[in-house]
Amino acid sequence: MREDYYRRTYGVTMADLEQLLLLQQERCAICKRHWKSCALAKHSRYEIVFLQHLYVDHDHTSGKVRGLLCNNCNSAIAMLNEDPARIESAKQYLRKHKRTQ
Repeated sequence: MREDYYRRTYGVTMADLEQLLLLQQERCAICKRHWKSCALAKHSRYEIVFLQHLYVDHDHTSGKVRGLLCNNCNSAIAMLNEDPARIESAKQYLRKHKRTQ
């Protein structure tokens, strides 16, 4: 059962994840797109539909759940090693080059 997976892996229940989704106004915590408009990233074995579109993001050191993210946002922060300095640098880079276009 998926409930056991989330409890074992993240220490949360499905009710906790549903509450988190409501706190995020049913949107990705980063890009703010509604979960229904996020790409379907997972197979239909997930019985809770929003978890077919959003990932449970967690701190890899503490294990604490931080939020629910779409596949693109989850992948982006992972590719930047979840390093705030690298993410900030990427943000500055994009802003710099946006002004010159």
